[in-house]
Amino acid sequence: MSTSIKHWRLLGAIILLTLSTVAESSMMISPHGAGRNADLAGITVAAPDDGESALMTNPAGVVSKAKNEALIAIYPGVFEMSYKNPATGYDGRGRKDFAAMGLWYGLGEIRDWSLGFGVYGNLGAAFNLPFAPEIGQSSPYLGEVGIMNFGFNAGRQLTPDLRFGIQLAPQFGMLKMRMPTPLGDVHLKAKGFGISASTGLIYALTDKVSLGLAYRTPGVAKFRGDAHVGNIGQRDSITFVSPQSITAGLAYQSSEKLRLLSQLVWTRYTDFERARVEFHKTAALNGPLLSSTTNRVRWGVAMEYEFIPRHTLRAGFTSEKPMIADSAVSPMMFDHDDDMLMAGYERDFDTWRLGFSAGYMWIKSRQISVADNPNFPGTYKSSSIQAYGTSSPISVGARVTWKVR
Repeated sequence: MSTSIKHWRLLGAIILLTLSTVAESSMMISPHGAGRNADLAGITVAAPDDGESALMTNPAGVVSKAKNEALIAIYPGVFEMSYKNPATGYDGRGRKDFAAMGLWYGLGEIRDWSLGFGVYGNLGAAFNLPFAPEIGQSSPYLGEVGIMNFGFNAGRQLTPDLRFGIQLAPQFGMLKMRMPTPLGDVHLKAKGFGISASTGLIYALTDKVSLGLAYRTPGVAKFRGDAHVGNIGQRDSITFVSPQSITAGLAYQSSEKLRLLSQLVWTRYTDFERARVEFHKTAALNGPLLSSTTNRVRWGVAMEYEFIPRHTLRAGFTSEKPMIADSAVSPMMFDHDDDMLMAGYERDFDTWRLGFSAGYMWIKSRQISVADNPNFPGTYKSSSIQAYGTSSPISVGARVTWKVR
């Protein structure tokens, strides 16, 4: 069997494994992916020299050693949440187990174009709070949404100092929702396909300083499924819109062993308000999936240091304010202040590399008043608000990167 056929069979097996997992969290837009990108908390727009950074942050990263490498990473964990409403007496806790994965496969270079593709989920949320018969509530609060992207990257070296890349990303998404309403308990499931794209540049300002810039378009997906409102069965249709973003950053090679990085990400979260759900028979419940959002800037700094030849330590810190307004928070969807510290270690064995990532989040509960939100006031808490987390604020992941050509 030829080496190329073996590579394609291995890739097919990895894709099937990836599709069997779901990354879930209370943070809808993940700030980082897997591998080195996770070590640096996603602060890689000016130095996206690995496959996951080329997928998640800046598609120009395919013009690097990433075009000749493959990556597989796994991040198992648990997400826990709670909601307490003193007005109704509701007090519920829930949890979701998951195993999130990252995948990249470099395709080499064809006619000066560097190519690669991978599978990643940069958007996901999961909330599952129990029903409460003691207060007459027969439905749980359930809100789950996930988007899987199949990213195809192409890039080239335009000048000795300038790299360019583009990505086309077909999407597959799923959405579930259960909640009590005045018209009866709602039970909704839907899935479908969509598309998004991104483009990016990397410019070497000097031998030590590089600048990065990337733009991600809104993603648009069409979901179809089945729903029940009380005893009324029907079809549902959902237009899901994920937000566009602009990322800019700087990388400074202060010495042969040490590189410092910084980054700003502006995300147009108001694009979420274009997402709508339509019940084919119960039109009174039709409306936006998420309302009253605020566009936010995530800032961050990071470093990577080869303290011993072939042994590299990395760390990154990012911060962002909540994007869902108090008036729009619900037990099916809420977020928090997000202060995140990530770190990682990688060992280079020449033809392959082994790495580990860990993270810690500072999480603040949200106290929503009746005046701000008469439908869902109360206290909202979660134990992990990053895409790859555990039941404590610490997350741990592992990955392997190897040369394929």
